[in-house]
Amino acid sequence: MKHHKLSKRMGVLAAAAMLMFSILPAVAANAAIQAVSKISVVNNGGYVFSFKVQWLSADDGTWHTTDWDSGQYPINQTRTTPLLSQIGVPADALAVTPYGSAVLGTSGQGHGFVRFAPKSSSVATYRATGTTFVGFDISLIS
Repeated sequence: MKHHKLSKRMGVLAAAAMLMFSILPAVAANAAIQAVSKISVVNNGGYVFSFKVQWLSADDGTWHTTDWDSGQYPINQTRTTPLLSQIGVPADALAVTPYGSAVLGTSGQGHGFVRFAPKSSSVATYRATGTTFVGFDISLIS
C-alpha cells in the first residue's frame, strides 16, 4: 500500500514539474515582449491584403478580433492601425497580433506577439508574404 501511495505522489510531482517547465519559456518570452501602441503590416505578398487586430484577453484567455479593418491594399504598400486603444484593444490584453487575409485566399494570425502599452510610441511592424494559397505568412519584423 505504501508503494502505491508513493507512486501516486511521484506521479503528481512529475506532472507538476512538467507543467512548471512547460510554462517557463512563455513567462520568459512575455517578459521580453515588445510594448507598442500601433501595428503596421507591409504587404509583400502576391495578393491584395487586409488585416484586423486580435488580442488575447486577460479576463477569459480567449482571442478577440477588432471591428476595425485596414481595408484592402496591394503589394508593396503598408497600413498602420490607429492607436490600439481607439480600436478596442484593452490595456490589459496579454498579447496582440494582426489577423490578415489575402483577398480570395488564405487568412491567418500573425507570428510574433506584442504587448499593448497605451503610453508607448512604438509601432510593431509585420510583413505579409507568400501567395494567395501557398506560403501565406504574417511575421513580426520589428
